[in-house]
Amino acid sequence: MKTQTSFRGKPIRYQIRQALLDYIKQEGFQPGDQLPPEERLQEILDVSRLSMREALQLLEEERIILTRHGSGRFLITPPSSLDIDISNLQSVTELLSSYNIAAENKLLRFECHLANKEIAKLLGLKKGEEVLSIDRIRYAGEIPIIYSIDTLGVRWLPPEWKESDFGGSLFEYVEKRLGIELAYSQANIHASLIQNTEIPFGSGEDMAWILLTQLIYTQSGEPIIYSRDYHRGDQIQFHVRRIRR
Repeated sequence: MKTQTSFRGKPIRYQIRQALLDYIKQEGFQPGDQLPPEERLQEILDVSRLSMREALQLLEEERIILTRHGSGRFLITPPSSLDIDISNLQSVTELLSSYNIAAENKLLRFECHLANKEIAKLLGLKKGEEVLSIDRIRYAGEIPIIYSIDTLGVRWLPPEWKESDFGGSLFEYVEKRLGIELAYSQANIHASLIQNTEIPFGSGEDMAWILLTQLIYTQSGEPIIYSRDYHRGDQIQFHVRRIRR
């Protein structure tokens, strides 16, 4: 039976991706099971062939499904909404949206201050040059899942900038409002045990967080944003595709 699927708001490939994940969960597919043919999936979700292929490609890139030429597509990883492909450069807002996670964004701190020696070196600024730091926490329901600290030089901002400009995706602000295209980042990941007394919100218990630090560059190779994102270790995991060379 064909299911009429309604899509709004997000890029269609991400919406179909989520619809596919919902279908996989609903039908009880397990790792190793073969999925229906592409044409049948199109019929089930009532979407175009191109959109379906783009959505399937996303799931392949995330290593949730695998295509075996001549055999079909197979589920290889149980789908999880917080199994994140770290090779894709996204803002936290974009990441949660693309994985269909309804999250509340709470601003904790918004402060202009002078760059210390470390920040100035990272962002290619003069010591004492003014920077803007934004601390935010993302909640999924009542659970704090990502604590973010983003820092960028005030030199990049227009004279009329204001706090309300930074209520959403910082990447979107930089690219659409400032007209600066972001290209890549240098990132490091490690576990970080944070005590409740060290964070500006209550997590209810001491726990391990996954700290992702990134220095994000423009297309011209200039560092523009230094970010520190603490991901709650019991709620989020990362994956990356490694290629033998």
